Amino acid sequence: MQTSQDMLTTMQTQALEAIRTGQAATLEAVKNWSETVAKMAPAAPAAQVPAEFTAAFGEPSEIIDSVYDFAGQLLELNKKFVHDLLEASKAAQAK
Repeated sequence: MQTSQDMLTTMQTQALEAIRTGQAATLEAVKNWSETVAKMAPAAPAAQVPAEFTAAFGEPSEIIDSVYDFAGQLLELNKKFVHDLLEASKAAQAK
């Protein structure tokens, strides 16, 4: 018999797999679109980020890394906070 935790883990695994599948399909579509456009207009210059943007904000890949690193830190901070709240509520109940 499956426990609630087992069911939650199964649902999370299925959700992550659905997201991975969707991302893979989107990536494949963008690659195909890019290749098709390149064949139709081979002389067109590649898309580039304006130098002013890069000078002001950094490389797009660095911005992405920075934003996701911050989000990861925020999630870890919130996770610790919720665990601390749980412990605090247990301590109050024990008195």
